[in-house]
Amino acid sequence: MKALILGSGLSGKSAYQFLKSAGYEVSFATEEDINDGSKIGKNQYTDRLLNGLSFIVNSPGINPECKLCEEAQSRKIKIIGELELGLGKTQGDIIAVTGTNGKTTTVSLINFLLLGENRRTYLGGNIGTPVTSFASCTKKEDIVVLECSSYQLENISKIHAHIAMILNITPDHLTRHKTMDNYMLSKYNICKNQTKDDYLLINADSELLMKYPPKTDAKIYYFSTKRKVTGCYIKSGCIYFNDNQKQKKLISLSGIKLLGEHNLSNILASCLAVYLETGNTNILKRVSNFQGVEHRNEYVQTIRGVAFYNDSKATNIASTLVALKSFKCKINLILGGSEKGYDFDELYANLTPNVANIAVFGQTKPKILYAAKKYNYENIYSCDTLKACTKLLFNLAKSGEIILLSPACASFDHFKNYEERGSVFKKIVGEIAQNETDSSETNKET
Repeated sequence: MKALILGSGLSGKSAYQFLKSAGYEVSFATEEDINDGSKIGKNQYTDRLLNGLSFIVNSPGINPECKLCEEAQSRKIKIIGELELGLGKTQGDIIAVTGTNGKTTTVSLINFLLLGENRRTYLGGNIGTPVTSFASCTKKEDIVVLECSSYQLENISKIHAHIAMILNITPDHLTRHKTMDNYMLSKYNICKNQTKDDYLLINADSELLMKYPPKTDAKIYYFSTKRKVTGCYIKSGCIYFNDNQKQKKLISLSGIKLLGEHNLSNILASCLAVYLETGNTNILKRVSNFQGVEHRNEYVQTIRGVAFYNDSKATNIASTLVALKSFKCKINLILGGSEKGYDFDELYANLTPNVANIAVFGQTKPKILYAAKKYNYENIYSCDTLKACTKLLFNLAKSGEIILLSPACASFDHFKNYEERGSVFKKIVGEIAQNETDSSETNKET
């Protein structure tokens, strides 16, 4: 049996080990194999890659419309994603989460809460742990918590989540999906194959989700920060569960450490999923101990009264707008990165009034500057690097203000991923702090 893997990143390498242990003859396709249209389709070259294959495993970052995929489809060779490959061997109840924003925080919180339950829990998917790395270890009594991206869901067929969740949908990844309809449909695949014994959880505060709900046989529950719903909602500083027969107080929200209304929504969604899965209200009290995730509104440090926050995971406009609403003080904002196929009118049309200055870098800089001019936003500065942005804003910021890296863009122009971008930002902040310390010591000596 032969298999070909497209992409040699984390998911590709995990799929390789998974298939090798199952007895497959496995090979990787190179960038040239995947994209060289002048060679693909030529019999000798393509036959070397495709002849005798049982199937192809496509990594999330490889566009399924690439030349090699098109040729494989013409030869009726099955193409599946790493997520689907792993799910074929996964046992236990699956809690699957998708949405444009909030996925990582939500699955991390669900996993954190479930650590109080007497069942083994696995956390994987788009959060950085491939499903194929643990699928063979799972048992029927286990719980598998999955973060699912639109790339992972766009062509999936064999997903069956006991609890599926859609947090929100706003424009993103349009260079890949081309239209919002395509993007929404990929997200809606998360509830594919659900039955009347399963649950679909939907954000009732999302106009788009409420106007165009996915079709499902599952029982639908909602979560809302604004009103009473069938599901979870907020009343008098507490989370309540309502199943249309009785209302039950689950936990108090006092002492939670996550900032912003968007995180209240993530907390509601997490508590609803965990309560439906376990019926255990005691473990929900652990919410107040959850510190959040790295690169998502992450406090770095304060220098000369100016606080630095790392929100590198904000790779789209909606996510950045949510971050801005989390702070009441003056914000000095860093924007920019690689292209995702949208303009920035929405950003400036909804910019919070507490944004004092903006510094921009990266591939999307011309678009961001153009939109600023359209909306007569003047306190904006063009820089060449993330370091230049950070240092410039530190010179402009006053005590009591913050510097927020919330780029509203992907990171692939200057960095390997958003994690590297966030780590570099924190390193830059550390250098600024050291320079301030050195300067202070020098002044004392003189």
